[in-house]
Amino acid sequence: MKIILWICMAGLMAMCHSQKDNVNLGDKTWVLDSIEGQKVEMKIPDNKVTMQFDVTENKVAGMAGCNNFFGGYEQDGRKLKFYQMGVTRMTCPDIEMERLFFKMLENTTTFQIKGKELTFLRKGKVLAVFKEKTGEE
Repeated sequence: MKIILWICMAGLMAMCHSQKDNVNLGDKTWVLDSIEGQKVEMKIPDNKVTMQFDVTENKVAGMAGCNNFFGGYEQDGRKLKFYQMGVTRMTCPDIEMERLFFKMLENTTTFQIKGKELTFLRKGKVLAVFKEKTGEE
C-alpha cells in the first residue's frame, strides 16, 4: 500500500512540475522595457519593440523598433531558442536598438515570467525585460 501511495505522490509531483515549466508565452503582446540593463528609450517616441508568440505554430513576430520581424522559436519548459528570423529592411533613427534586440534574441537561452513581466536570460544573466501590453498603451 505504501508503494502505491508513493507512486501516486511521485506522479502528482511530476505533473505539477511539468505544468509549472510549460509557461504559455502566447495570447499577449510583449513590449521591450529594458535591454542590457538599460531602460529602452526610443528616438522616435511612438516606436516600440514588441513581440507576440503563436504557440500553436511556434512562430514569433513583432516590431523591432523600425522594422517588422518574424521567425520561429523552440520552447522546452523554460528553455527558449529563436531561429530563422526574418526582417523588413527600412532604416530609421532607432536602428541601433534593432541591432541590440536581434543580438539579444540570438543569445537568449532561457526565460521566466513573473506577473506581467517576461525576462530573457542566458546562463542566469538578464538580457532583456518585456512588459505585457495593456489596453492603456
